[in-house]
Amino acid sequence: MRALHAVNGLFGKDVVVEDTGERRAKVEDVVFDGEGRRVVALLVGGGFLGGRNIVRWEEISGLGDVVVVRAGAEFPRLRDDPEIRELHKNSYTITGTDVIHAGEKIGSVSDIFVDDSGAVAGYEVSRGLLSDLKGRRFLPVEQVEAAGKDAILARTAELPPVGGVVR
Repeated sequence: MRALHAVNGLFGKDVVVEDTGERRAKVEDVVFDGEGRRVVALLVGGGFLGGRNIVRWEEISGLGDVVVVRAGAEFPRLRDDPEIRELHKNSYTITGTDVIHAGEKIGSVSDIFVDDSGAVAGYEVSRGLLSDLKGRRFLPVEQVEAAGKDAILARTAELPPVGGVVR
């Protein structure tokens, strides 16, 4: 089973450089590509001078309790990277987006799971407080017909439990 990472779990994690063990920042935001299919960068605190810096996804060498970045990784300012700045400016919140199957709302997105490459593997779907007591559900990206800022259209309403897919 491939490792999957909850995007909401990245917020607030320390960013540590692998060759020095130096804690450089904390994750403040996540930037997806224009289609929302892949994480391209993390926005991290810019230190005591304020502002935000960028950690491109390819600079990440490990994810767990902390985000480990490769030795010599650059932390450019958001304002100095036009590509990431534009993606961030045009981004929208996916958490809370309705999940729809055959015209019926079957839940809403409560988290996004990505693999080690940053590709979206699927969505955690909340079906409401009472249903969530039995466990939230997992919508694999292969079962997504279309995804946009207003809704995610699912090919099926039969979603496995998150715990059965994600560890």
